[in-house]
Amino acid sequence: MKVAFAAGVNLTTLLAFRFLFSAALCIGALRFKGQSLVLPRAYWPRILVLGGLVHVAVSILYTLSVQLLPASLTGLIFYLYPAMVTGLAVLIGREALNRLKLAALLVCFAGLLQVLGVSFGAVSTAGLLFGVVAAFGQACHVLLSHSIVTTLSPLLTVGWSALTTSAVFIVYGAISGELQLTLPPVAWAALFGTAFFANFIGIVLFFAGMRLVGPSDASIVMNLEPVLTVVLSVLLLGESFGWPQAAGGAIILAGLFILHRGEAVE
Repeated sequence: MKVAFAAGVNLTTLLAFRFLFSAALCIGALRFKGQSLVLPRAYWPRILVLGGLVHVAVSILYTLSVQLLPASLTGLIFYLYPAMVTGLAVLIGREALNRLKLAALLVCFAGLLQVLGVSFGAVSTAGLLFGVVAAFGQACHVLLSHSIVTTLSPLLTVGWSALTTSAVFIVYGAISGELQLTLPPVAWAALFGTAFFANFIGIVLFFAGMRLVGPSDASIVMNLEPVLTVVLSVLLLGESFGWPQAAGGAIILAGLFILHRGEAVE
């Protein structure tokens, strides 16, 4: 994303083409595998809510939070969503909560705090609110997605939901004049790379994993995402990496080990 922004891409264009390209990749993968592209009518309402409402709202709220708070604090607040997923899944009777899963959540969150190096100074109340609501929206996104991918292909789910999200941002961009169609090659490459790694690979694999282990466990594993982001930032963008980030990554891995032990006990 940083490469795209550095190349002059605005947020509306980034989101519009990120989801459009990821939808195209999913469609291509489905065609390659000889699978149907048709979305059964029974899934239309949930896909429209997932892609056209929830994902759009989460993207906007997260961006508003980043504009009002340090990015690290917004990241920390956003990654409350695994705990929210677990809590909601327990409340609606989808999953049971055991002590090891609760311990894994707490340990992973402590590791995340270490990785992001959050400073709790004077903060914006509105920014905090936007971040918490974005996290809650992401938790709802995960649970709604789980209700779909248990019976529908992750590729088909991501493809159609991404296409819906893209359509919202394309229409908004066209009306507001924010949609950019003339971009340098490096910008298009960055947009495609973001779509490929973050959506096509990341979300499809997340949905596939959620199909196997359930929404709360899959969400807890996603605490690795900030660690991988830091590592890739060092390798690709030359950003700094210190012992606090390394220690935080180790703590998160310890939390995932606790989660694995909990699954083994069950």
